[in-house]
Amino acid sequence: MKKTLRNMMIVIVLLVFAFTLVSCGTGIKAADAKDLINEFFNAVVEEDYQKAKTLLHPECSADIENFFLQVEKEKSVDFQRGITIDKYTGFSTSLYDSSVGGSRYELTMKTTVDGKSAEFTIEIIKNEAGYGIYHIGLKI
Repeated sequence: MKKTLRNMMIVIVLLVFAFTLVSCGTGIKAADAKDLINEFFNAVVEEDYQKAKTLLHPECSADIENFFLQVEKEKSVDFQRGITIDKYTGFSTSLYDSSVGGSRYELTMKTTVDGKSAEFTIEIIKNEAGYGIYHIGLKI
């Protein structure tokens, strides 16, 4: 009886461990995050705000076109002259974040926009609702 109980406990522990390994594999990879950001920046440079919007997380309700046009007006920059990533300066990742119900990946990067230095911080979320950019921070 004790041996059977012990064997059942071992099986339960192994199942929990296996489930943990499988769920950890659903995180956001750095290469995928960088590809998504590059595709987003290219869409903004091309003024293809419809495409840029498709790269947002479904739960993000940002008006991308208005956001970038407002920044252009306030900071006297033209995103159509290009967004160049000069250096990634930080990142944060979480395989599971309870506040978003899934994986989170945040990248901070130094960029050049229309000859001016700018710092972007972009948060990407992957959960049951979908995958995409959830938040954009910009300092020029």
